[in-house]
Amino acid sequence: MVARLFIIAVLFCSCASTRTVQTSLYFGQSKLDGSVVTNNEWNQFVETHISKVFPDGCTIAETYGNWYDTAQHKIIAEPSKVVTAIFKYSSTQARQIDSLRYWYKQLYQQQSVLRVDYTVKAKLF
Repeated sequence: MVARLFIIAVLFCSCASTRTVQTSLYFGQSKLDGSVVTNNEWNQFVETHISKVFPDGCTIAETYGNWYDTAQHKIIAEPSKVVTAIFKYSSTQARQIDSLRYWYKQLYQQQSVLRVDYTVKAKLF
């Protein structure tokens, strides 16, 4: 009985360890004034903000997406960037990721930045 409790405790502790998370952020490139985020603006945002939040690296993909604008009541199609990173979860990291979303919206006239989080199994070196 004691051996079973010990095994259960070991399994519980190993499962309670910090989880590995994959976060994807969707950054639309169209501004409210009709212009788009330029490559220079994007590269500066990556250097100033994204690289600090994901110092171990991330993947940035160019894409094209659409979303329903509730203010205009229509589908908006626009070029976008998707930033994906895999990391050991921490509440500090989660707040930093939300700060990326906040600053991007403020700097580039965005209504939102979509964030999708998954718990994943990954070997990080």
